[in-house]
Amino acid sequence: MVMRKDEEMHEELMQLFRAYFKANQDWMNKGTRRAGMDTRTLLNKIKRLCVERRKHIMEWRYELDAEKFERKKNQKGKGKGNDQTT
Repeated sequence: MVMRKDEEMHEELMQLFRAYFKANQDWMNKGTRRAGMDTRTLLNKIKRLCVERRKHIMEWRYELDAEKFERKKNQKGKGKGNDQTT
């Protein structure tokens, strides 16, 4: 499920970049107020999606760090000197 969300976010970001590229070309060629507004709107959408994507990546990183910490903690508990055979 997480990977599917990642792929969807990535595809949405790529679509926005393509739309931005086209809008930017229109603005560069036409120089109209409308073309500039469209370009800025797409930049704002890209910015918002980038912030959301960054949060998602950081959450994933924190989960990995927590799992790694737990594994190391468990390994230290099973290490030397903990053999309690009688």
